[in-house]
Amino acid sequence: MSGSVLRIASVQMCSGQNIQANLEQVKHLIEDAVRQDAHMVALPENFSYLDREGKKMDAVESLAHGPAVQLLRELARVNSIYIVGGTVPLAANERVTNTCLVFAPDGQIIARYDKIHLFDIQLDETHSFMESRYIEAGKVPVTFDALGATMGLSICYDLRFPELYRVLTGRGARVIFVPSAFTWRTGAYHWLALLRARAIENLAYVVAPAQFGRHSAERESFGHSVIIDPWGQILAQAPDRACVITGELNLEYQDQLRERLPCLHHRRI
Repeated sequence: MSGSVLRIASVQMCSGQNIQANLEQVKHLIEDAVRQDAHMVALPENFSYLDREGKKMDAVESLAHGPAVQLLRELARVNSIYIVGGTVPLAANERVTNTCLVFAPDGQIIARYDKIHLFDIQLDETHSFMESRYIEAGKVPVTFDALGATMGLSICYDLRFPELYRVLTGRGARVIFVPSAFTWRTGAYHWLALLRARAIENLAYVVAPAQFGRHSAERESFGHSVIIDPWGQILAQAPDRACVITGELNLEYQDQLRERLPCLHHRRI
């Protein structure tokens, strides 16, 4: 690995209610990313279990013994890679948190981010989501250091709140992760536009692993996992299937862009 070029993989899945089957697929996809020489692998939101939000307690994890957490610890350690672990549900009083864990090559957890913005919407008479009934919102933006760069964490609906990304960039984030399960109805119009906007306005790399396809009669995700450069160019985009995409993130190129277009230093508000 060159000191200024990071090879990062983004995983696309169609997770369901069978936790074991989901984790088997995660294992195969991460191993595929390793074969593609990825230094870091990012998983989508709800990779271990995806159903209506009220059923998240069926898949609640513990940091000590949860099957998804233990699998990612082992895969990070055996393959000597970083893993941005999508999201898993962790117990929080009578609710759960929707939590992204980052694993270092020794298998240790080096960052935890609990989703701040909860998806409470009524799209129409038959499509509604009310995450706040079951999920405890996070309160703290999170960055971490890996592969010689500061990186920031966000999750799905967070994408609509640019102030979070300003905070992450203000803390030095050069790469921002957006593990997601964007609905098909909103994703078809907003997913790529919002991701490119977050990349452009922060002159940051954006890595967005996503769920795709129909998970149940009530739930369908848009997919289109992408890796976007600081100029807003799409470096890689997933087809409509479970797969791994990779991108080379060039930090020297990013430095040049930030020097030539120093908008991050021109803020007045």
